[in-house]
Amino acid sequence: MSNAATWRDKAERPEGGALPRWARPVLIALTVLCALGLGARFIAEPLMTIHHVNVQSDVPLADDQVLAFSGIQGGEHWYTIATSAIQKRLEANPLIRQARVERIFPDTVRLTIWGRQPVALLLAASAGRTLPVLVDGDGVAFRQGSSRDDLNVPVISGLNAGSMAFGARLPSIYLSLFSDLRTLRQKAPALYAQLSEVRVMPESADAAAAQGYDLLLYLTSSPVPVLTRATIDDSVVKYTLMVVDLLSRQGVLKDIQELDFRSGDVVYKRSTAQAALSTGSANAPSTAAGSARSTDAANAPVMVAGNAPSTAAGSARSTDAGKGG
Repeated sequence: MSNAATWRDKAERPEGGALPRWARPVLIALTVLCALGLGARFIAEPLMTIHHVNVQSDVPLADDQVLAFSGIQGGEHWYTIATSAIQKRLEANPLIRQARVERIFPDTVRLTIWGRQPVALLLAASAGRTLPVLVDGDGVAFRQGSSRDDLNVPVISGLNAGSMAFGARLPSIYLSLFSDLRTLRQKAPALYAQLSEVRVMPESADAAAAQGYDLLLYLTSSPVPVLTRATIDDSVVKYTLMVVDLLSRQGVLKDIQELDFRSGDVVYKRSTAQAALSTGSANAPSTAAGSARSTDAANAPVMVAGNAPSTAAGSARSTDAGKGG
């Protein structure tokens, strides 16, 4: 072999463990990328630190109070802040029904908070005192009623919250009652405003363990309470107002102790055995037909109303207070 051939062979073969010719540009490129990444982190990380918290809320809390409940300390980074944990901390507050936490690039967190709206008020015991407690449509007792606006909701009697903590939910059997009140307030606020008191009448002496209950409704525009099943909607209130108006025009409302809609008929209890129904007739609205019968000495039939809510037909009859319903 010639010396020229030997020289070419050495030139083409890498000496020892030397890198191939193509590897050097790759290493240079990787080194540059790493340097750029580190530089970008040191430059961008301060820019992505949370500097702004935007609070949108209908809850009576100051922004700094909301910030304290959220647990945001400052110094968190946009890409590592735990939005789900913040949401859970906010929703643990009895005043807050729902919270939404959003990250806004590069340095902002937005907190959107919906508060609980009262639909009723009931009494609870605290430190030996009886306090008014506001309850929302989910049956959650969330704060003490204090202002006049707070007290401008129906009172729930017969169901004492005891010493339950704020944020606690009432027994499940009563949740439909508060849901009905919320629906009525949203759908027919004028009819909702007619409710002054709703007395819960459990089937058993222990209200917390009761399996069923009736309701006794007191309206602001009527001196006569109405006994009904465990449902409150606009049809019940409308029908009550119609019957009360009809009995008032007949002149017998002052002698009635209680109206009872539970059977589908309108049954009313007379407050005195001597009070008699006036004779004659009164035409009920075209959607209602029926008769009222007195069981006292007068025994004079009078057209009152029929078709109590959720019934196809019905009649109204009176009973003396001494004889029961």
